[in-house]
Amino acid sequence: MSNNIIQRYMWFFDTVWRYKRITRAEIEFRWLHSDISNGEPLSRRSFCNYREGAEKLFDVNILCDSSTFEYYIEETLPEKSSDLQRWLFDSLSVNYMMRHNTDIAHRILPEHIPSGNDYLASIIGAMQEGRVLRMTYHAFWKMSAQTFDLEPYFIKAFRKRWYVIGYNRADHQIKTYALDRIVKVALSTDTFTYPDDFNPKQYFAQAFGVIRSDEKAEDIRLRVSMRQAQYLRALPLHASQREYEVGDGYVDFLYNMYITYDLVQELLSLGREVEVVYPLRLRNEIREKLQAALDVYNK
Repeated sequence: MSNNIIQRYMWFFDTVWRYKRITRAEIEFRWLHSDISNGEPLSRRSFCNYREGAEKLFDVNILCDSSTFEYYIEETLPEKSSDLQRWLFDSLSVNYMMRHNTDIAHRILPEHIPSGNDYLASIIGAMQEGRVLRMTYHAFWKMSAQTFDLEPYFIKAFRKRWYVIGYNRADHQIKTYALDRIVKVALSTDTFTYPDDFNPKQYFAQAFGVIRSDEKAEDIRLRVSMRQAQYLRALPLHASQREYEVGDGYVDFLYNMYITYDLVQELLSLGREVEVVYPLRLRNEIREKLQAALDVYNK
């Protein structure tokens, strides 16, 4: 299949995905004014071919609403994959637009995750084949690197870092490793079977970031400024977030999460915009760290 025809499939998919619901006349208009059409109108046959090709390339159904004659992409993937689907589609859409709008490409600044460049493909390949990884890893708090066998279960991105989460055969535990701390990784000859009852999304369901806790998740109440509340309403801190109370100049949100280093750092980054109402131990930890930071500046 030529690159040219793949680009046409991508264009068709991207157009329907970007506009959510769009008529055939609108698609034909945008085709005619795109740089990929070479000024030639989109024939009925080509329209059908590109629609079918886009469906096969992206494994989606592009349907037509008979009441409005609008085309749209049916979301058919299960809930556990919908986040990946949207991320993939959005990434492809931005990538396509940047490649075909080179005159403004310098004005589009996507977030770069450097830690995924060297090892991400190898880890995904191992996950696909069920192969054990022989990994040499140098943690920040270790004096030297360690080599061990890892059964890679899944990968996760957080704060400009990629992480691989898997079963460490030497420690007999599921652990998390940052890709930018990997010294060397290779596929071993050993294989493993991915556990049927393991759910990556559920694994971090009560965590903020990439750190879990051996303790139970706790109910947390945060009081934030009215300004910060707008940000949390638009982009929730955690999936468990629910609005509890609106007061004079503040909004209270409730959560159920592990109390971890990642969560504490996030709350500290919000400064005076947030106050921990409970639990008391989290409130005290935040207060102690803020006081320690203040002491540094009072010296």
